[in-house]
Amino acid sequence: MNDIAGIPYCEAEFDKNGKLQHPVTLPPGVTDLFVVSHGWNNTADDARALYRELFTNFDGVAAPGDLAGRSFAIVGIIWPSKKFDELVAVAETQSAEGSASLGGASSVASQAQLAARLDVLKTLFTESDQRLRLDEAKALLADLEDKATARRAFVEKIRSLLDPSAANKEDASTTFFKSDGNELMDSLKIDPDDLDPEVGDTSGSASVPLGVGKTAVVSGGAAGLGTSLKGFFAAALNVLNFTTYYEMKARAGTVGRNGVAALIDQLAPSVQRIHLVGHSFGGRVVTSAATNSTSDRIRSMSLLQTAFSHNGFSKRMSGFFRSVVDGKRVNGPILVTHTPNDKAVGVAYPLASRINGDKAAAFGDKNDVFGGLGRNGAQQMEAGETVDGTLLEVGGNYAFAAGRFFNLESSAFIKDHGDVRGRQIAHAMRRAVATT
Repeated sequence: MNDIAGIPYCEAEFDKNGKLQHPVTLPPGVTDLFVVSHGWNNTADDARALYRELFTNFDGVAAPGDLAGRSFAIVGIIWPSKKFDELVAVAETQSAEGSASLGGASSVASQAQLAARLDVLKTLFTESDQRLRLDEAKALLADLEDKATARRAFVEKIRSLLDPSAANKEDASTTFFKSDGNELMDSLKIDPDDLDPEVGDTSGSASVPLGVGKTAVVSGGAAGLGTSLKGFFAAALNVLNFTTYYEMKARAGTVGRNGVAALIDQLAPSVQRIHLVGHSFGGRVVTSAATNSTSDRIRSMSLLQTAFSHNGFSKRMSGFFRSVVDGKRVNGPILVTHTPNDKAVGVAYPLASRINGDKAAAFGDKNDVFGGLGRNGAQQMEAGETVDGTLLEVGGNYAFAAGRFFNLESSAFIKDHGDVRGRQIAHAMRRAVATT
């Protein structure tokens, strides 16, 4: 498509290393450029649909005479994310009568399911040596339940697929790389009773945005907590879940750092203002871009149900993206939509809690060490850096101002992780633009 609701639109496609696949040019006379990124669980067509609906609403909520003299363009980022099913795997338990809970998963069935998930991972890890390591991991499955040596070898094979340079304490990924493989597997052997009831609730959204397993589908198309494997096979699936999450996290950061930041710097001289918008891990893409760009023309950033730590901007917690604040990389308001309806952000952290040695796989509210920005908003910030409010209906008045984070509790209008296209969000974005 060449426009969205009359706004010029073009795409910037990047490979997994952040290399731009074709040149991007803007029409003359653009004053305000939107750079928008989809999340980790989207195809290119999903991303285009998101951009089309969001910016059609952006145009549709315009009030007479607002943003007069502005001329807009949109650059839609397309980066190689992957679409997977979503779950936390739980280990079957034995009842007092000796029968297995949750359907009685057998070793044979569990091994077959895990082998299938390893094959699915070959669509994410596509290099020949990576596929070989996945086959080698598959060869260990027969001994996984009984031998600690097999469990250690399995974890090492899987971890070797990943670049540890993106590891940090905010999601326990540093611990994931350093832990003894057998101990890690033991930590990720999650019993059904370990999960907070809110984790297993399938109403409105996916249980976690991590996995490659097959889950039950409930009303509304949401993936639920529907997978039980025998013993350490469940732990192994959770290792794969976290591996998938980590690879998408690392890839989003790489695309933002190596690709989108450079594109912003290239396009900045031809516009007056740049506005960043990111959904899910797309929030990491644009935040990484803001961190690494040298332009002073970034005037707003809208983080829509963003999938990184709620402490990511915190000084006291040494947040990974604190330099965005200290370096004043966004010369305008930063909007953060958040809601506990978004389990796909909030429940990413039970695995992090388990990896870090916490037995209770808690949901991750604002008081937890592990919790998501799209669940809780920006937390542990310095005085005056955040303003807590709510996402308003179209026509509502905001007091947006430069240099602050605006945590917008959005439960009234955002029902799940992907519900970020609505008119209320578009209105908030438009009001943020108007302050710049």
